[in-house]
Amino acid sequence: MNNEIPSISSRLITWLTIPLLILTTVVFVYFYIFSIQKVTKFFDNRLLASAKSIEHSLGIEDGELYVDIPSFSIELLSTNDKGLIYYSVVDDKKKILVGYNLLFNRKLADEDVPEFYYTVYDGSKLRTVSYKASLYSAGKVYNAYITIGETTEERNENIKQILILLSVIMAIAVICSITITLLAVRQGLKPLRDLKTIIKKRDKKDLDILVFDAPKELEDVVKSINILLERSRHTIEYIEQFNSDISHQLRTPLAELTVKLETIYDKKDKNYITLNSILNNMKHITEQLLLYAKTNPNTINLKRFKKESLNELCKNYSLKVAPKIYQKGFEFAFENMQEEFFLDCDSIMIESMLDNIINNSLYYAVDENGDPLGTITLSLKRYNNTIWLSIKDEGNGVKKEFLDNIFKRYYRVDSSKQGTGLGLSIVKQIASLHNAKVQAINENGLKISIIFKSEKKVH
Repeated sequence: MNNEIPSISSRLITWLTIPLLILTTVVFVYFYIFSIQKVTKFFDNRLLASAKSIEHSLGIEDGELYVDIPSFSIELLSTNDKGLIYYSVVDDKKKILVGYNLLFNRKLADEDVPEFYYTVYDGSKLRTVSYKASLYSAGKVYNAYITIGETTEERNENIKQILILLSVIMAIAVICSITITLLAVRQGLKPLRDLKTIIKKRDKKDLDILVFDAPKELEDVVKSINILLERSRHTIEYIEQFNSDISHQLRTPLAELTVKLETIYDKKDKNYITLNSILNNMKHITEQLLLYAKTNPNTINLKRFKKESLNELCKNYSLKVAPKIYQKGFEFAFENMQEEFFLDCDSIMIESMLDNIINNSLYYAVDENGDPLGTITLSLKRYNNTIWLSIKDEGNGVKKEFLDNIFKRYYRVDSSKQGTGLGLSIVKQIASLHNAKVQAINENGLKISIIFKSEKKVH
């Protein structure tokens, strides 16, 4: 079942078009009936005028009615190029003075008022008029019943032409009206489309209020959206503050436990080593969980992002992290590119992302005895319209079937080792916040790349 709700434009078009079509139909029927009546009246008047012409040809001679109509009859028949004319003049004795036999209907001509009617004569449908004409001579009344009818071809042709003309006029009126309706609906809904465009163009993490010259009907909608944006921004600020507070509150007791442990046990004591390992693991888990919450796309304030040189950021990070890598027994290399690339970013997040990748290499790029393998390389390179920030180690890499899963939350390749399973998931989350993609491949070790979009370099 399709439960899709019709659009506002389709509703408006329907509500405007259906009444318009009904009104057009009513107007068409009215004008059609009106036109038929006018055509019928015109032809009836012409038919009556012909009957009056016959009446003027009546005369009385020797006490008898006669009709002097030979020339009139010829003229009447010759002037009708469409259809035929039938006529008759009958006296009181039902004697036909002139015309066609059986055409006269006495019941319809008892009064002096002309009677119009349809009849069939000689296989043809006729529009006929009959009436009684009276002549007076020597104190005596002579009645003549005049009937004249014509076939309906000419009437029908005129009605047909009127119908075609009306249809054309109505069709043009309907097309024009529908066109105007569509244009009016489109123009009327333009503010909604403009609002939709503004919203679609905004970054999904942009919570600044909408600035839009809304018509009166949309003012409340825009106000409601801005209220929702403001509430969301306040919620995010609250969550950020909460994360900061909880981070401080969690770090403090862990630090106190570490200090307490050092006062109770000697650092070479097995109990100290075991408990210190547990505390360090708790610290790491706490840091990762807080970082994961901090980098959640739904709780990010984009105002913290600033345009910075990724080259400088990576260079400074390399200087900071190199001692840690050397201390673990690895070699370290940094390969910068000559072109400078600027990125809207949160530098702290970028460093946290690199920390997680480096820590992953320090943890897994070891042999079976836990000894470090080779060099960890941080590189920055351009490929067409993308910038690749990569960290490569020379460890054993990851089995091909596991590569697609290493960025999933809580996924660990080696479940026998300690870890949160959040490190590379956080990497992907931070990359996504910076509109970048992640990639992991085996290349004489594991190589993890963050791929940023960039304008294609012009040579």
